[in-house]
Amino acid sequence: MQAITVEKVGKVYQSGTKALSDVSFEIPQGEVFGFLGPNGAGKTTMVRLLNGILNPTAGHASVHGLDVTKQAGEVHHLCGVLTETAAPYESLTGLENLKFFGRLHGMDEKRILSRAAGLLQAMELTEHRDKKVKAYSTGMKKRLLLARALLHEPKVLFLDEPTSGLDPEASANVTAMIGGLVKQEGVTVFLCTHQLKYAEEICTLYGFMQQGELMGFGTFEELLARQGGRTRLVLRGENLPVLAGAEYASGGGMAVPVRDDAEVSEILRNILTGGGQLYEARQERWGLEELYFSYREPKSIGLKLEGKKEEGGEVA
Repeated sequence: MQAITVEKVGKVYQSGTKALSDVSFEIPQGEVFGFLGPNGAGKTTMVRLLNGILNPTAGHASVHGLDVTKQAGEVHHLCGVLTETAAPYESLTGLENLKFFGRLHGMDEKRILSRAAGLLQAMELTEHRDKKVKAYSTGMKKRLLLARALLHEPKVLFLDEPTSGLDPEASANVTAMIGGLVKQEGVTVFLCTHQLKYAEEICTLYGFMQQGELMGFGTFEELLARQGGRTRLVLRGENLPVLAGAEYASGGGMAVPVRDDAEVSEILRNILTGGGQLYEARQERWGLEELYFSYREPKSIGLKLEGKKEEGGEVA
């Protein structure tokens, strides 16, 4: 079953800014989807469209078969959302925040209290449940917001930088909880993040965005195969010969693309018989960062992910 379907979706704001252009993809239920790209790429616009907050200028999108434009209210009940800029009500306690949003979702009081108790415990906030949120630390507020997003047991969870502001232990706990939701409850996670190493650890499917266009979509292996990504042999030593396709490697030495172990063996043998000295030789495959930048246009390769805001105040 497809949790999310996007068909030729486009979005142009009244200012004339084109935020999305002919974007299409499908996300099966139970995947952790990493939606990656610089600010201004259209990520936030897509999340808002999929939650029925914005209407597309062109195309169609659905969540669990529900039209995001015509059935926005029903879509809201299926989705949990945690944005990077979200904030709880600081004049309320942690529990009061959860009770308030539970009622908005039409949950009865018994279910709200039961679900809230479990989430507060999972987020290590039980002893702080009756404290005003204004007394919470940044990490505690972030965990409360995640609890709020999970309160109504959503089938699709939209997360924007879910571990920012958390200490390493809390971050690991949140990541483990996300993994548990996927494995045990079949929740689909739509993750927006600038942390490529984090995305590589948790995601099973990826979409690379740039200037409103989807540059690549698929599993890591599928995306790698389309770019012809190859294993690299990293060498460090003295009197090394100039090898075809060699590049400087981080930490010194050089990196050479190789096809298989037989080619590696031949390269090493030639270096040693030719009088070279080897101090280190290891094989490396592309990571998500290299794969991501391989899908970016040449003019943008090497730039940081952080960019500028879209016109009209939309941050993608």
